[in-house]
This record gives sequence, structure tokens and C-alpha cells, in this order.
Amino acid sequence: MTEFKPYFTADGSTGLYNSDFNDIYHSATGALTEAYEKFIYPINFEMINKKNEIKILDICYGIGYNSKSFLNYILDKKFLKNYFSDNKTSFATIYTDNIFKNFLKKIHINNNTCNETIYTDNILRKISITAVDNDEKLFFLSPFIKTGQRKISVPKNLPINSKFYNNSKQISKRKINKLINFLIFEKISSEIIQNKGVLSILSNENFKDYFETDLRGYVLNLVKEHCTNPKLSNLHNIYYRYLSKCYKMQLKRTNLDKVYFNYKIDDARSVVRDDKNEYNLIFLDAFSPNKCPCLWSYEFFTELYRILEKDGMLLTYSTSAVVRSAMIEAGFIVGNVYNERLNKFTGTVAVKNSELIKYPLTEFDFGLLKTRAGIFYRDKNLNGQNEAIIELYNLEKKNSIRESSTQYIKNYTHNKDLP
Repeated sequence: MTEFKPYFTADGSTGLYNSDFNDIYHSATGALTEAYEKFIYPINFEMINKKNEIKILDICYGIGYNSKSFLNYILDKKFLKNYFSDNKTSFATIYTDNIFKNFLKKIHINNNTCNETIYTDNILRKISITAVDNDEKLFFLSPFIKTGQRKISVPKNLPINSKFYNNSKQISKRKINKLINFLIFEKISSEIIQNKGVLSILSNENFKDYFETDLRGYVLNLVKEHCTNPKLSNLHNIYYRYLSKCYKMQLKRTNLDKVYFNYKIDDARSVVRDDKNEYNLIFLDAFSPNKCPCLWSYEFFTELYRILEKDGMLLTYSTSAVVRSAMIEAGFIVGNVYNERLNKFTGTVAVKNSELIKYPLTEFDFGLLKTRAGIFYRDKNLNGQNEAIIELYNLEKKNSIRESSTQYIKNYTHNKDLP
């Protein structure tokens, strides 16, 4: 990230523009909405809750929307309501939690009204998130990012067309629970307060509206005291004097203290290649294949297949044939992600267990994979430059005898119109 260029998206969450790729990180119609619809709603939570430990690999973590949305969804009242609709559920631990006090009045278990938030032994038993990105600043800024902004205006001097905001009435305002931002903040606090680049952005008054006031205040006050008192040498220990007891108590009450957050600032290819873990969920949220082909190659998907557990799910926003063909070649079973709000397919799910595919690829989808559009990227040693990968890809397409995607679509449409 050469520059920090934030803007508010139509659902009130913060989006970012990347000048290196001349593109936006997040949908202008709703950064948080996009995370929910493409990475969270498609998850088979029935399968997830059977696991003693949930392991998530978040590739191209950015400012953390996918991981934070997962945790936010776990705490969401609708999720709890659906979960507790089964009266046969056994309850292991009881926590009082004011966050859900209004909701709890509606919960009845064994014909008795419960005035406390009840979690099963499986909910949030243990969640381990491994977040991967090559942008250190975004990592350390992620806990501060504000969501739920009410007044939205089209950002100036950014390549975002105002038409994206025309449908804002269809987008409900969304917000990440502050507990989740606080959780991540606590995990990486010592690194944040020693990073001059991050502190410079946090202290810039032009950006303050994009950050949560309380967490931003913690850090700036801490740094200010350190500068005025040379005896305060260990910033990490001093930091704990400023922690909110309220936040820490709520983390424990909601079992969020059992969430483990690891981050790796490196090329995702080298991280995955060296990873010996198996993951239940993999979020792949890299820039589009034509801009960042190194994270969409056949070889990269082969490594992702290796580290996905047998009942795991790989989720991505891309519906590109070049991506899906690489997934299938690597061994994945591939399906569509259906967006109820838009009433169309807007993403891809890749699995090893076909029973986890809710929306299989269509006849048209499979046909498209056989065209030149289905020729995938190659990165033999998982260290190629994007330009070299694209050059090799273009050469293969040029020499291919496959039908063009344009001609395939034309023929497919024509045949469907025939009586």
C-alpha cells in the first residue's frame, strides 16, 4: 500500500483504493455486505459446528472484513436464534451477556425463560485464524476500521462511479461488533504501537472519521505518554494499563477469548507452500486474476487443495472460468455461490466433499471451461512475477485450438432458442 485512500461504501463500511493496481479493494456498494454474501453466508455452519477447532486461512486479509465478518456472524442474534431452535441441544456453558439481553427474552428452553446468553460447548470452542497479506500497514490498521457510517457520499478523486451508490437503498447498514476489532487489536497491539507508518496514519486528522474513536484514542494517548516520559521504555507492558476492563470482560463472556489470531506478512504462495496445517475454511480474496494471476494459478490451487481438510470449504468472489478450471484441475469439486439479494451467482465454492455443494456448476458453466476462457494460469515454482505469468498465459491462449468463449456463448444461446 503506497498510500492510504479510504472511502465509505454504500452499506456504511470503509473501503480502500489501491493505486498500485488502480482498483478498489472492496465493492463500493458495500464492503461488509460483500464479505457476508460471498464468504460467510455460503458456509455450511452445520458442518463447522461439528469441529472441535475451526481453522481459517484468510488469504489477502487486507483490513480483515472476511475474518471479522465470520466472528461477527457467530455473535449475531440471527445465528444464535437458528442454533437454539433445536430444543434437543445440550448446553455446556452459561454466560451472561448484555449484548443479547433483548433477544434472550424471546428464548425458551425446556419451557423456561432463560435470562442469560447460553452457548453450546461447540460454539466458539476454539477458532484459529491465520491471516495472510503482504501489506503490513493494512494488517495493523485493520482493528481500527470503522463500519456503520450513516451518511455516505461518493468519494472524490477515486475511480469509483457514482452509479455504485444509486442502489444504496437496497443495502442495509452493517456494523462489526467492537469486541471483534478489540480482539484483533489486543493480539497485535505491541506491533501497532511500534510502527511509525501506522501511527502516522492514525494520527492524521484527515482519516479520523474512518477509525473507531476509542481504539484510536488508546494508541495515540499511549504514544503521547511515552514521548513525554522517557522512563516508559516497554510499550507492550505499558499498553495494558489502558485496556478497557469492560471489553476484556465481554471477550470472556462471549467466549471470544478462545479465538486465536495469527498473521503472516509475506507472499501468500510461500506461506501456503510451507504450511503443514489443514484448514476448515479458506477465504481467497486476492485482486482479480488478470491483475494478480500469481494467486489464481493451477499450482497455487494445488497447494490450497493439499491444506484443505476433507470437509473444508474454499470460498472466493471470482466466478471466472480461468479460476474454476484451475480449481478442478487441482482436484477440487466446484460449485456456485448464490446471492439471494441479487438473485444470481456471485462467487465460487471449492471442496473435496461434493455434499457441501449446494449450487452445482451449470451445463453452461462446464461448457465455458472447455473454451479458451478455461485456460488457466501457470506458476510452476510458485515464485513467478505477475507479468511473466500473464505473458505465458497469453501465449498459451494464442496457440490454443479451443473454441473462443464469445463463439461458445453465441452458439449456446442460439441452440437454447431453437424449438
